[in-house]
Amino acid sequence: MPLALLLSYIGFVSLGLPDTVLGAAWPSIRADLGLPLDAAGAAVLVTTGGVVLSSTVSGRLRKWLGTAGVLIGSTVLAAVALALAATAPSWNVMLAAAFLAGLGGGAIDATLNHLVARRHSARHMNWLHACWGVGASVTPMLVAAMLARGWSWRAPYRVLAVVELALSFTFVATRQLWRDQAASEQGGAARAPSGSPRAMRASVLMFLCYGGVEAGTGLWATSLLTMTRGASPAQAGALLALYWGALTLGRFVLGAVADVVGSMRLLKWTLRTAVAAAGAVALPGTPVWFVGAALAVLGFALAPVYPLTMHDAATRYGGHAARIVGYQVAACSIGVATLPGLVGKIGAHAGVLLIPPLLLVLAVVTAWLEVMRRGQAAR
Repeated sequence: MPLALLLSYIGFVSLGLPDTVLGAAWPSIRADLGLPLDAAGAAVLVTTGGVVLSSTVSGRLRKWLGTAGVLIGSTVLAAVALALAATAPSWNVMLAAAFLAGLGGGAIDATLNHLVARRHSARHMNWLHACWGVGASVTPMLVAAMLARGWSWRAPYRVLAVVELALSFTFVATRQLWRDQAASEQGGAARAPSGSPRAMRASVLMFLCYGGVEAGTGLWATSLLTMTRGASPAQAGALLALYWGALTLGRFVLGAVADVVGSMRLLKWTLRTAVAAAGAVALPGTPVWFVGAALAVLGFALAPVYPLTMHDAATRYGGHAARIVGYQVAACSIGVATLPGLVGKIGAHAGVLLIPPLLLVLAVVTAWLEVMRRGQAAR
């Protein structure tokens, strides 16, 4: 395996590590700093702001700093953010750390997405995003183990800061390798884009809706199961874990066949399956096991959508690719931060049974926008 690809995998594991630390440690953070239950929402919004800002300008950053410079700077920012959170005396300092973490995460996300898409196959793109799931899954276990030993919630932040700093040193040591790749990409990016401005807009909007479907399902599935199907909190939590596990597993499994089946054909059928699964979740009066099975199918079907579409956009849009990839990362982050909350507000007023149909609508719009962004290629 090429060293740069291996480091890209490791980079995405490290990208997933800090993304779940706040949620895993939140009860302890809240008790220590005397915060209300919903204060974590502010951290999510601040982090999203940082991600949107840095991912939107990631193409320009690569031109100014080079690929190596962006990777080094992003991981240093992540390390600083985690170290700042680990020593934060107040919630305002934690919010500042969250913004820095978003800046670092957005830039490395867009940069590695563009780099791997331009240098490697759809299979590796899926596995790259599966690595994010690995990192996101490891952190809650790390937090639980440290808290169980009586350590402070700050300890996991310190550990993750050291991991990010070590990765930044690795990028420094391999900076010549990243410069070589950046140069080769610039030569390949000179070709004209094969997508129209309308297709590019559809591509960005698709990521906005996709973020709402993935995160909205993850946010509201347990409420649906407990409030409308009589599931216990433990049972609902297990079925939610099945959803996220199927999404991570799907990126490994479907990534392995993406090059054989054809990435666009696979994307077409997985999106159709996702719409059908979202429809199954929205059916009223179904038993708990049926909803759980539908959630597992939905997670598995959604698994390749982000990496396959990102891979296609990075190779389809020529000289515009780096900018479009950055916009897509930003759009997905905005969708994750806003659409699930909007769906929840509507459900709070009109009833929780309305939430699954709203998520189904988002899934249908996502599939439609994917067809629109490819134009004739979608037939």
